[in-house]
Amino acid sequence: MNAVTDVGCQLPEQQRAALAVYCYRRAHFRRLGLSLASLCSQQALVMEAGHAGDLIYRQASSAGFMSEGDAANRTAKSGKPPVSLYVV
Repeated sequence: MNAVTDVGCQLPEQQRAALAVYCYRRAHFRRLGLSLASLCSQQALVMEAGHAGDLIYRQASSAGFMSEGDAANRTAKSGKPPVSLYVV
């Protein structure tokens, strides 16, 4: 289990869904939001964000987002690694 799963599983589902939607709506936290959304039911995400919650659920469950190892190898257009405030 990773840190997102550990922390996400400790939250009640409605709080987890709210946090997933909050993070998803910020570009720099989008992957974190999808990771949290993958721990939520479709119903919880729809109750939190309506149609957007359904779309977030579909994206999270489709496994279309990159794994953490892929993100570490990705670089910005400038060739520099991306900046992150995420602490493991």
